[in-house]
This record gives sequence, structure tokens and C-alpha cells, in this order.
Amino acid sequence: MDDATTIPGRNPTSAAAPVAPGSRDARTAAAWVPAQPRAGRAGDQAPVTTHRLPRVRVVDRDEFLLGAAAGRVVTHVGFVDATVRDDIARTDGRWLHARLAGVARDLVGVDINVDGVAGARAAGYEAHAIDCEDPADIARAAIRPAELVVVGEVIERVDGVGAFLDGLRALTTPDGTMIVTASNAFRLMNLAATLTGRELAHPRHVSRFSWYTLVNVLERNSWQVVAFHPYEDSEGAAPGRARTVLAAERAARLFAPFLASGLIAVCRQAPSTG
Repeated sequence: MDDATTIPGRNPTSAAAPVAPGSRDARTAAAWVPAQPRAGRAGDQAPVTTHRLPRVRVVDRDEFLLGAAAGRVVTHVGFVDATVRDDIARTDGRWLHARLAGVARDLVGVDINVDGVAGARAAGYEAHAIDCEDPADIARAAIRPAELVVVGEVIERVDGVGAFLDGLRALTTPDGTMIVTASNAFRLMNLAATLTGRELAHPRHVSRFSWYTLVNVLERNSWQVVAFHPYEDSEGAAPGRARTVLAAERAARLFAPFLASGLIAVCRQAPSTG
């Protein structure tokens, strides 16, 4: 990953202490935070407020995560990928958790899928069946806090997002990093499906996220976003007809990066106000 300096904890010169107001780190973090309407100005009560999208670079999701995990103590939340957890897929290099195990100094898997966790343990991985919306469940597992927590395509499936994000604080060190990835509500393929009278959605998804809503929910639940990237999907993983739309998606994101497949938010625990 060529922009590791955007991730606190990997850059030896980045401060581990809380961000000081007015500092360069504070200004960098603020660049990703949607501006909120100011009280007393016209239009404050409007049902929709316009927010200017930040300037970003589209990245490859897996390569970004592998670069962030290299040499670090990592906890992977939602590591059981139902599409690649069979024995054949586990050996063909597609399972992200196995790839993370190859670069991380130490790796723990966390998932609510009991069968998947049992299978991972049988394969030699350290794994825990935990409901991350339940602080007591996290405490019972007694997992050591990680330098990096990867939360991949999980937040869309969670009913209690606030409780979920609060619980993840116990899995990170105070100066640690959390990377949340999510499918993009406004990816071009979704918009194209809508034009044909259809909606693309995973059966277990209960919410969708855009740049604004993902950053907003993280910031409202004690996480500070320090970097943000749209990410791309692999064309090879798509069925034939979908590849045409993916090709258009790749071309469109050259001038509109927020039409890309998904979103990556890099964040750390916000300083306590108590």
C-alpha cells in the first residue's frame, strides 16, 4: 500500500496521543468529516443538506487491507466469508482472512457465525464466536486489544450499529486503528439496476452507506475518521453480464470516484470527553 502514512500507528512519526485541536492531524481528520449546518442560518431546517465530497483515490480493497495489516497485531471482525469458506476456496488465495494471516504478526478472527468459527479453529486459526453488539459477549472472550481491527462488510448487516461500534472499542488498543469497509450505496451498478426496475441487495443487509452516512455514524459513536477511500471490486469475480457494468464503473470512477464498488473508512478512537 503506497499511502501507509494516512494510517495512524503505521507511520513512526504519527502521534499516538489524542489529536490536538488546530494541529495538522486535526485538520487532516476534519477533511473527511461531513460539515454540519450551523444554527441560525437559512435552510437549517431543510430536509436535505448538500455536502461536498472529498477528493479521494480509489484503491484495491484487499491490497489496502493487507498493507495495513503487515507486521501488526490484527483482529478481523466478520472474517467468515460465506462465499469462500469451503475447502477449495481456502486454498486458492481468495479468502481474505487467510491472506491476512500471511502478513500479520498475529491474527484473531471474530464472527457471529458459530459453524464458520468452528471450521476456522479446526483449520488452525484462532477464532471466537462473538456478538459484537453485546459488550458482555466481547468481555467473556477476553481477546487482547489489537493494533488494527478490520471490520469487513459487516456494518451493513448490524441492527444496532451504535452498540456494535461501541463494542469494537474494547478490541482495539487506545492508539490503535480500525478499518471499516462497506458496500457503496451509490455504486454505478446499483444505479444501473434501479433504472431497470430492480434493486441489488444481499439478503442479510439491513442498511446501506454512502460517504456521508458512514463517516457520520462512525463520528457519532466515538470514532474519528482519519482517511477515506472508495474501493474497487475484482472483475474476475463477477458473472459475464455484470462485467460490462463493472467496466463502466471503472471508467466512471476516473471522474466520479464515489461511483466505485465500496467504501473504506480508516479511523481511531476519539479522545474521551468525560
